[in-house]
Amino acid sequence: MPQYVELNKEMLLNALDEIEERRGQALLRIQNYQHQIESYYNKKVCARPLELGDLVMRKVFENTKELNAGKLGARWEGPYKIIKVVKPGAYRLQTSRGEEVPRSWNSMHLRRFYS
Repeated sequence: MPQYVELNKEMLLNALDEIEERRGQALLRIQNYQHQIESYYNKKVCARPLELGDLVMRKVFENTKELNAGKLGARWEGPYKIIKVVKPGAYRLQTSRGEEVPRSWNSMHLRRFYS
């Protein structure tokens, strides 16, 4: 009987060591997966160089869309004029009536307006 107790303790200690090893392997797999996803995303991202004075359309969000617009409502609104480049990819906008839009907008949510 004492032989089984010792064997059980030894097996439990080995299992504890194996748990740490498996956690390390899982962490490596997660990091590799995240790196693959990041590189895939970065390949698809295209630069949208917008400059001061350009006319752009702004994406319509839930809080800015018209009531009862439904499924066929407008997806873009505008045109807006870029009045300031806050940093690369972030812009301050102005409406066609000359009113400044309260916050800056990321280029991901803007599209160049061709008149």
